[in-house]
Amino acid sequence: MLPKRHRYSLLSLLAGMIAIGLSLVTTSPSLAHWDDLAAAKLVVGDTEVQMTLTYPTRLTAFADDDGNGQLAVAEIDRHQTALQAFLGDRIALKDGLNRLGSLQVQSGEAFASPMLSAAPDSHSTLQLTYRWPDAMQGLVMNYTLFVPNAPEASCLATLVQGNELTTHVFTPQQPTFALMPGGLRFGAGTWLLPLIGAFVWGAVHSLSPGHGKTLIGAYLVGERATPLHAIFLAMTTTVTHTLGVIALGLVTLLAARYILPEQLYPWLSLISGSLVIAIGLNLLWQRRRRTTAVISGQVHSHGHDHAHAPHAQTHPHDPGHVHHHCHDAGGDRHHHPSHSHAHHPADHVHTHSRHTHSHLPLTTDSTPVTWRNLLMLGFSGGLVPCPAALVLLLGAIALGNTLSGLVLVLAFSLGLASVLTGLGLLLVYARQVFQRIPTPRLPLMQWLPAISALGITVIGIGISTRSILQIF
Repeated sequence: MLPKRHRYSLLSLLAGMIAIGLSLVTTSPSLAHWDDLAAAKLVVGDTEVQMTLTYPTRLTAFADDDGNGQLAVAEIDRHQTALQAFLGDRIALKDGLNRLGSLQVQSGEAFASPMLSAAPDSHSTLQLTYRWPDAMQGLVMNYTLFVPNAPEASCLATLVQGNELTTHVFTPQQPTFALMPGGLRFGAGTWLLPLIGAFVWGAVHSLSPGHGKTLIGAYLVGERATPLHAIFLAMTTTVTHTLGVIALGLVTLLAARYILPEQLYPWLSLISGSLVIAIGLNLLWQRRRRTTAVISGQVHSHGHDHAHAPHAQTHPHDPGHVHHHCHDAGGDRHHHPSHSHAHHPADHVHTHSRHTHSHLPLTTDSTPVTWRNLLMLGFSGGLVPCPAALVLLLGAIALGNTLSGLVLVLAFSLGLASVLTGLGLLLVYARQVFQRIPTPRLPLMQWLPAISALGITVIGIGISTRSILQIF
């Protein structure tokens, strides 16, 4: 079995390769999804359903005569017939008797949701009215108005019937929603369904590009981290993400006239990238210093000798280090070089002959994993809010139910946290499998921890460069 230093060096190389590869093939988090999202508010009556729809304007580019990214009242009037035919095929509402409602399209500027102020150059708002000749018995909605080749596209729909309310997320994989004849029955017991839906949506959405998975994966694979570290890192990312969504939602509502979220995203990404660079450079400095010491022979094992029997033996004392006991053949007298320490299965520091070392969880180059690095990495991974969660919050605010929006965002973030925590624990426990893989004894192996840290730095430089290009 190879020394642990070589086994963890291989893990560092794998971490660096994975981190750099994922950073090159993944799209920019948050900004990549904004133009694919839509929001709808449906008010269900006895014989009609009124829908206020905010959607990506490029889906109806044929009606955007001036190409400004928004449909004006005059453009809607000129293309009303074409819009009704186009939207009627993609947003179909049927009653319990399988009868299609007749559709009328009007401008929805007077009913524009907060999402429109957050993305005024990419989304438009329409007022869609579906009517039936007599009272409806149930409602079935089929929504397929999605941007082509965008599997992460979605529409957050809020349905209101009297004093009852519920939400549903339409996706290309789940385009249908049914409303029973008895109504929404939205009470305390029915809160469970929206909460589960928001939780699942957050978990599924976390699998899309971004959300700090690259950095979390690179760090946990490249470090001798513990399950507690994995949970702490994922929860830090999630808490930062949740607070960022709430803060950006407040900015959207209170300061949309002066600054737009789409203008803030590049700056937040720049801060995130700068933090990643700082983490990478810190790790690079630590690992390079340690690697240089190993190569120059300054790092050696600690031991002590003593004698009290006519034989020599070597045996282990405590997990993490070995004491070599050399026994003289002639007597009971023995000698210990100055050495004091306390053995404990947990973390501790002790000294052998003026050499001090720590038993904190170690990195690939035998330096302790620091909570500061974990905190900074989690903060940088969750700093840029996810537009999907922002739409969830703004949709609830548009209905005057801010508290519900905050609760749903919390459920969304918990779903996000569950996936990130699961990923972190999987990587930590999978390391035990990699430890059994033999690795060659090559001089280059000594430099692999530094190469892994360099990979994290490269990711930060990439994030920062992309943000600077978006700003300027």
